[in-house]
Amino acid sequence: MAQTIYINGNIITMDDSQPTVEALVQKGGAIAYVGDNETALSYKSLFTKVVDLGGKTMVPGFIDGHSHFFYSSIIETLVCNLSHPPLGDIESIDDIIQRLKDFIVERNIKPGKIVMGMGYDQSLLKDGRIPTRDDLDQVSTEHPVAITHQSGHVAVFNSYILNELGIDDDTPDPDGGSYGRYKGTTKPNGIAEETAMMSVQIDYFPKPSFWDLRKVFKNGQRFYAENGITTAQDGGLKKLMLLPYKVAKWFRWLDIDVFGYWFADKREEVREYLDLKASGKTTIGKMNLFGIKVLLDGSPQAKTAWLTEPYHVVPDDKSDDYRGYPMIPNNAQVEGIYDEVVKHKLQVLTHTNGDAASDQLINAYEKAVNKHHPNENLRPVMIHAQTVRKDQLERMVPIGMIPSFFQMHTYFWGDWHLDSVLGPTRGHNISPTRWAADLDIKFNVHCDTPVLPPHTAYMLWTAVNRKTRSGRTIGADHRLTVTEALKAQTIWAAYAYFEEDRKGSLEVGKEADLAILDRDPLTIPEDDLRHIQVLETIKAGKTIYKRKQKELA
Repeated sequence: MAQTIYINGNIITMDDSQPTVEALVQKGGAIAYVGDNETALSYKSLFTKVVDLGGKTMVPGFIDGHSHFFYSSIIETLVCNLSHPPLGDIESIDDIIQRLKDFIVERNIKPGKIVMGMGYDQSLLKDGRIPTRDDLDQVSTEHPVAITHQSGHVAVFNSYILNELGIDDDTPDPDGGSYGRYKGTTKPNGIAEETAMMSVQIDYFPKPSFWDLRKVFKNGQRFYAENGITTAQDGGLKKLMLLPYKVAKWFRWLDIDVFGYWFADKREEVREYLDLKASGKTTIGKMNLFGIKVLLDGSPQAKTAWLTEPYHVVPDDKSDDYRGYPMIPNNAQVEGIYDEVVKHKLQVLTHTNGDAASDQLINAYEKAVNKHHPNENLRPVMIHAQTVRKDQLERMVPIGMIPSFFQMHTYFWGDWHLDSVLGPTRGHNISPTRWAADLDIKFNVHCDTPVLPPHTAYMLWTAVNRKTRSGRTIGADHRLTVTEALKAQTIWAAYAYFEEDRKGSLEVGKEADLAILDRDPLTIPEDDLRHIQVLETIKAGKTIYKRKQKELA
């Protein structure tokens, strides 16, 4: 049985009974010992590998609080990056047009095949506006061209797509979404929000060939592993997406664990998941289809999140009392979903960015819990929880609801929230981690990849510093200690998956999921946390990523 002894390390265990040690022994993919060098070396046998950490820092493998693993892997491999600094170099609509033109040439994309980009953000574009169909028609009129906002909640389509799908002046807005129109007319301008974009994206989203699929999974896994992540999430799967995971299982393309959640927007779709579970089809290799995902509103930075009070600066085409809107306006439909979920003791993740959506979730979940299982610990998760109020967090405690904060908003959209989306009062309370910590809630943090890369060091830095792009502090009272921020990516994140007995801390008997860092987050200046680099990622005792010397900054 393979055994490795790590000595002379600065090992941060996330175990409060012994927070730091100098040695760790892994045997057969599990942790056999944590403590001092001398005792660790007593485990040595003929075939034992001894690794001298030389003072480097080891932490538990990071656990992804929320993302979309397969979708992100496709985007990383097959979709054009239209992000702004520091994630890319797009600054204007002209940049978007040229980048997409270059993408067609570089990838040799034939006429009639989709050209897709992701990452534009009008709040950062010099033009100060969302691109339209006219802009994308400059890219090509012979290809379907679609670009998605950095949030993933708004898209723009060129005339090719609109004409092919018959989206015109007479096309009504769907429930939970809308089509943008040219001012003073009903003619679609190519912009589509929420449900209006989702059905179109399903039709046009790049579908990888078998030969692409291996690259998709390998690129995706590296994307997470190079950030020290050993457990990822796929938060919103449908039947079509299960086949790629079956292929990955057959060819053993995945080393990290992936927790999947079945997308449902009605009671019947919860029953679809129950049928899969009953037939034993919810474990596919390293992917465990673990529960249900529900989407109740949109994005604050795209101004589609559902708020109880109007946006600080409402969009030009909206009324002064515009507060966003629900994805599922029918409360009875929402209550039906949670009634089915709780009745069958399923875990559910729910996307709520706006506090009105959080009210809708808490009200429906409380009703279902009180009806079926008032004393059951089902650990429902409120995904994003951007504008969750203190009174809502207090209501979440007795029903065991866990907030998973999209903490990195404080940097990437903090200025936009303060100046345009929420204003100074609500803006400073975005991602209110201190309120949650003071209530002893085991919350976690996430990047919602592909919205942002799964950058664990940036998550640490934003949680501790809460600085905006311009250098302002946003919500100083909600800053976490470094230890709290680490727990939110390790042991508290494991709790949200019912995995705290197997992962999230370095203790005897737990899986040997490890990350080796180039510096100690507990001792370096707090402003340097974002510069931490992962040197090696180890999953169940096996190295799945090792940074090459030339990659070190």
